[in-house]
Parts: sequence; C-alpha cells; structure tokens
Amino acid sequence: MRQTLVIISFIVLLSACVSTETSVTTKNAGAGQKMAFDPQGAADTRVKLALLYLQRNNMQQAKENIEKALEYQPDDANIYRIFAYYYQRVKEYDKAEALYKKSLSLDSENPDTYNNYGTFLCKQARYQEAEDAFLTALEQSTYSAVANTYENAGVCSEKAGVLDKALYYYQYALSHNPNKSYLNLSLANLNINKKDYKAARLNLFNYQKKSKTSAEYLWQWIRLSYATEKNASMNKYAGKLLEEFPESQQALDYLNHEYYE
Repeated sequence: MRQTLVIISFIVLLSACVSTETSVTTKNAGAGQKMAFDPQGAADTRVKLALLYLQRNNMQQAKENIEKALEYQPDDANIYRIFAYYYQRVKEYDKAEALYKKSLSLDSENPDTYNNYGTFLCKQARYQEAEDAFLTALEQSTYSAVANTYENAGVCSEKAGVLDKALYYYQYALSHNPNKSYLNLSLANLNINKKDYKAARLNLFNYQKKSKTSAEYLWQWIRLSYATEKNASMNKYAGKLLEEFPESQQALDYLNHEYYE
C-alpha cells in the first residue's frame, strides 16, 4: 500500500497577494493623519505569501517572506513551524529540526506543530520519536484534526514494521473521519499480510461502498484472491486491473507476479 504522511494546513485560506504592508486606521483619525503599522497583520500577510510560494515551489520567495514575517513577529511559534517546513522541503534537516523545537519552545501545546514534527521525524526513520509527537498532538483537548494524525501514526507504524499498531491507528483515523474511505485499502493490505482474510474482505467491501474502483482496490482483491486460492476471483480482478489501469504500478506488479509479497 502506498501511503503518505499528512501535513496539517498552516493557514486555512490564502488571501490575495498584496504589495504593501498592513496598516490600521487609528481611532478618530483626522484627515491626513498617518495610519499605524500593524505588525501582526503584516506578518500574517507575509506568511500567506510564503505558503503560496511554497505551493508553487518558489523556494527563494517563500524564504524571503518567512524571514520578513519573523522581523515583524519574532516570537510567533506558527512562523517558526512554517520555517521548519520550508527547511524540510529543501532537505536541510538539521535546520528544520531546530526550528520545530524553537516553535515548540514558544508554544508547547500546539497540536499542529507536534503533528508536523512527527511527520518530519518519521521521514527520518525516527519512528518512536515520531509516534511520541503524534500522541502528544492527540492529547491536546482543542485539537480537531485528530483523524489526520491517527493516519500519520498508522503510516509511520507501517513503515516501522509494527503492523498491529498500524492497524489500530488506521482504524481510529477512519472512525474519526469515515470519509477517509481509502484507509480501508491500507487496512486490507495489512490484514492480508497478517492472514486475517475475513477482515481484509470486509475492508474491501467497505471501501467499495463509498469509493470508485481504483488500481489499488483491484490489487488488494488480487492479493486476497491469491492468498485464499480463489483463482477465478483472481483472474477476474486481474483482468479489470489490466483493462482499466494498464499503466499503473499495480498492473506492473501483477505482471511481475509480486502479488504474493
């Protein structure tokens, strides 16, 4: 199963780009009176611009806007989290880790930071530290994106080869957000590996109820059919895979007889 870690959104909405810094009108300002500079608003604008540039892979402009935001708000934990993500993206991992820790030193109860730090640690194969970060995020009472963090914990546990934990976390992610129907494919994959074929079949039926046929869905049916020695079923799903998704990695795996792994 090909899974990826989920990064929590830093800013929900990206506002339109602006060329000037934010100002606010002073109370009872008279004609010609200079408007007061709003450092928080200016920092927010720079952060939104940085995220927009990160989306577009314009790393230089992203960095310049984050640095400018820090000039306006040098003690803002959220800006340090975003700067950490920037360095994660450009593969300067020591700087990324230092900035994640700086962000947490300023706001030690921010669940988004713990989630993002956990994804960073998992990609460094520091699985236990990553799980600790995810669990700390989940402990925060105000956290609403718990399904994403459970999913991340599942991905990380699967990478670490701890299948029971991966199953547990994926199930919790799905219970917190039933719209994550694709997680049924992760569960099916793990249950096939554990030889719990009844559970795997149920996972695939649950996926089918809410989602369209995909290459991965057909692939898991092929694996399950092979494992349970149902040749007719295997040939049926293999035919669909090769017909509907001939260029997929799953089709290549089938042709290379890798369904038994």
